[in-house]
Amino acid sequence: MRMEHKNSFYQLIFLGDTTSEVSCKVRKRFFELLNERGLDKHLIAVLNSALVLTPREAGGYDSTKPTFAFYFGKQGYDDRDVNALKKLMKNGDTVYPVFFSVFEKEIPEALRTINGVKYAEEKLDAIVNVSFEELRLLRKKRRVFISYKRLESLAVANQLYDLLSRHQFDVFLDTYSIRGAAEFQAELHHRITDSDVLIQLNSPKFMDSKWCNEEISEANARQVGVLQVNWPKVPSGVANQLSVVYKLKDADFKNGLYKGSSSLLKKAVLDEIAMKLEALRARNIAARQDGLTAEFVKEAGRQGREIIKEPMFLVEMRPEEKTWYYIPAIGVPQSIDCYESMELLKKWMHSGKMPDRVFLIYDDLRILPRWIAHLDWMNKYLEVKTIKKQDFTIWLQSTK
Repeated sequence: MRMEHKNSFYQLIFLGDTTSEVSCKVRKRFFELLNERGLDKHLIAVLNSALVLTPREAGGYDSTKPTFAFYFGKQGYDDRDVNALKKLMKNGDTVYPVFFSVFEKEIPEALRTINGVKYAEEKLDAIVNVSFEELRLLRKKRRVFISYKRLESLAVANQLYDLLSRHQFDVFLDTYSIRGAAEFQAELHHRITDSDVLIQLNSPKFMDSKWCNEEISEANARQVGVLQVNWPKVPSGVANQLSVVYKLKDADFKNGLYKGSSSLLKKAVLDEIAMKLEALRARNIAARQDGLTAEFVKEAGRQGREIIKEPMFLVEMRPEEKTWYYIPAIGVPQSIDCYESMELLKKWMHSGKMPDRVFLIYDDLRILPRWIAHLDWMNKYLEVKTIKKQDFTIWLQSTK
């Protein structure tokens, strides 16, 4: 099991019961999502246990490439893949156990210290997205902003807060998420900028609120995807290509009641909203990344500089055969983004030659001034530097 391509950047590995229906579903969904994000399938080499143990020169596992492995559990499968597992884990590659009934009976001892997931059909996208996050095809920070009108949808907002928190999202809900003495609107704008998706609880009088309208406008301006959850008989609000509409029916509410802040949604409806959110999040991050890199490449072209666009980063060949890399940071960059970017680039450099300089580019609009000041301060000390969007022109001019 291998997709041959000499220019592959990543390795996706399937271990354990790879003949199972779930293994086939995960693989199929991975490449569907890869295609949706506009990425070529040949970027990914797919390997099995035998190929993990095959030398790189013979077309097997390459320890220099970013790698992610799924292990599908099965009672009685025993430790047939244990040598492949040990090799991957020794190299620091991520192995994700997927089980179906009892973890200890289906997963080999070598993996029992690793947190696995019990498979359920509604978790398919969430399971696949873990591989995208670990390969840095999708950022690890999973942030969602809930925009709602308290008098009409407070209970539903709290339901989603609890559910999405269990789905490993960092959920912003104003009743929980803004500390005392903070500048309220500035914090809201900062968090919208750093969110992957905004959930709009479009209750009957949502659009009457100045603040709710402002939150949607901010999300659209920042290219943050919006999942509109529309109450029965409520028309859709402003939408763009990054918006998805989910229409509620009377029967979606417990006891068919949806008037007042105490109305609650049924569990099956909440689960379906979470699935919609997963799909929209992935598509939105890809669109924001494309928009940021396109802006940088366009400005570089105006300055007479040639930037080559690779799948997840930009490359510039400098005088004296030097190489500069530019990596788009979606949302608010942090020091860990700088560190992880350098670690990933080390694996990308098949020849063993590191880039001469590495930069994170980011959109600074609506990021808190104190955070931008912190990023500027970090530039004095960290190897990976940050460049904010408003400085693209002056920075490119100054580094010709």
